[in-house]
Amino acid sequence: MSSSFTPVEEMLIYCRFCDKIASVQLDRSIAENGRTVDRDSTFEYLCVKCYKTVCFSGNDLLEQKKNDSDDAAPRSYSPRDHYFVGETIVHVKWEDTGVVIGKDHGTPNRILVNFEKSGIKKLIEDLV
Repeated sequence: MSSSFTPVEEMLIYCRFCDKIASVQLDRSIAENGRTVDRDSTFEYLCVKCYKTVCFSGNDLLEQKKNDSDDAAPRSYSPRDHYFVGETIVHVKWEDTGVVIGKDHGTPNRILVNFEKSGIKKLIEDLV
């Protein structure tokens, strides 16, 4: 059984409707079992520019910070790791830091990252 989960309220993502990076706000959660909101739930975010919604699984979202001291150092990118939307990562080869702004589930799964120097790039995740 999964424990209770509280996703981030606001974040920046790549909005496919606006075709640019936009701010989104948590609109509602859809609990899979109808009662407990956990990582298996689906969360709907509303784009503040175009008012379209996008859904993410709790497994793809950062949890709401309990306090300001929860700021973690960015993780180094590896195609074998799983990343969360809103997470900051470092690409060691490119010597560049970026924020995960989207997900592309497929074979293989990809993350959309907005790097400081390189701009928006798609990177592989969860490679077995």
